[in-house]
Order: sequence, then C-alpha cells, then structure tokens
Amino acid sequence: MAFYNTNYEAKPLPVGSYTTGDLGNGITASTVHQVFCLLDGSITITAIGGGTFTWAATSGQSINVLIGSCTVASGEFVGFKAQFNSTQQLPYYR
Repeated sequence: MAFYNTNYEAKPLPVGSYTTGDLGNGITASTVHQVFCLLDGSITITAIGGGTFTWAATSGQSINVLIGSCTVASGEFVGFKAQFNSTQQLPYYR
C-alpha cells in the first residue's frame, strides 16, 4: 500500500523554544496534540486552554496535550499534528 498522502505530520522539537507559529494555532486542527520523548529530557509546556507545566520524560514516553507554546530544556522530543491538506476541504453537497 502507498501512504503518499498521509494525514499526520511529525514536528522535531530539539532544545529550543516554540510558539504557535511552529506548533499550530489551535484553530485549524493542525496543532501539535501529542509529544513523544525520543531522548530523556525536560520540556515546559503551555497548553492552549491554559496552564503551564514541566514534564521530565524518559525515552518512549508520550503525553497528549494541545500545545500553545513549549520550551525544550534538554533531551529531544517530537510533536505530532494533523497535516493540513486542501483536498480535505471539499465542498459539502446534500
């Protein structure tokens, strides 16, 4: 089977800070909604609905949260989000 038109995107999150411009805006359904830890580390996450917390994760752990912004202090993480595809927005006919 060919999966050339998949509907998810992986966003690498090495050490650094990320905002809605990097992670998605929470409106278009293309916002990072899951973070997976690739290499033991610490990430401070601010959820779109409010609240900030620091997650000390070990390799293989994941957390489900809509992220407004985050700062990776150490380790390496990857964020998963729905991929925007204009063909998904076909007109609706009755």
